[in-house]
Amino acid sequence: MAQTLDDLAALSGVSRATVSRVINGGPVAEGTRRRVLDILHRTGYRPNAAARTLASGRSGVVGVVMHIDPHLLFQDPYFSQLLQGMSDALSERATAMMLWLGNRSKEETLDHILWMSLLDGVIVTAYRLEDPLVDGLLTSSLPTVLVGHRRADRSASYVDVDNVDAADAITSHLVAIGRRRIGHITGLRGTVAAEDRLAGYLRAMKRAALPVDELVVDGDFNQPSGAAGALSLLDQGADAVFAGNDATAQGALEAIRGRGLRVPDDVALAGFDDLEFAARLDPPLTTVRQGVRQQGMEAARTLFQLLEEPGEGPRRVILPTELVIRQSTAGGVVGG
Repeated sequence: MAQTLDDLAALSGVSRATVSRVINGGPVAEGTRRRVLDILHRTGYRPNAAARTLASGRSGVVGVVMHIDPHLLFQDPYFSQLLQGMSDALSERATAMMLWLGNRSKEETLDHILWMSLLDGVIVTAYRLEDPLVDGLLTSSLPTVLVGHRRADRSASYVDVDNVDAADAITSHLVAIGRRRIGHITGLRGTVAAEDRLAGYLRAMKRAALPVDELVVDGDFNQPSGAAGALSLLDQGADAVFAGNDATAQGALEAIRGRGLRVPDDVALAGFDDLEFAARLDPPLTTVRQGVRQQGMEAARTLFQLLEEPGEGPRRVILPTELVIRQSTAGGVVGG
């Protein structure tokens, strides 16, 4: 068994300093990191956690805060994929995760995180535009990365997609296939994603000189609100529905069919997220692919950058989206 960093360095063919960086999560070329980790695994080397913390000033523990009730975490494909991405990136750096969910008040969670003085940093879902937990973390000295943006706060580091442009693109697709009464079922109002997607929808409708009166219905990012919203939009003569996310679109599909209408012939339907079930709906759902798992991975990697280069300022990562056109709109071109 390897007993010292010098032993590991000799077995790995790298310097002692490189072995130390791998163990402590520092910057190392990926091929080198894998080689050293393989030696660590084969030799069964276990660094002294207390000594490691004293030497590096870091605990090797990252906090993750998600705004979702615990019993819903693994039922919700968005949050489960986001968590999987974070877990994958943290495991690459042998970093532990401490998870907080929405089973206590935001003020209590904030106090607990800051009082512990254990975490190297925090990743938090910036769900709402106004959030005392997010605001408190950003004003603290604890390195923090948001999933979701705070563009008005120039000190905030975040990972997000451009929801405005993506919603504009999917609404413009509905315009391009000849739809003129395009309704939108929002996500939960006051949330970052819902407000940005509404803004993108309104921008596209304005550019196309199409009316929006009575064609925007508030939803809640879930199937029941999608079903209720679709019924309201059908009553307003909607010939297309852009739902705030895929779950909302699934509820809307059920309601449209309940009225005896066909998708996409009578009503075209689009969602947002491209979660796994979207392609399995009948008809398969046109949607926006935003790479939820990738967002989780990038959030963890961005936090590592903050920890390794604390003087470099905030990081802002905007990941690309992709319009995925499927049969819920593709077969319903008006006049085509």
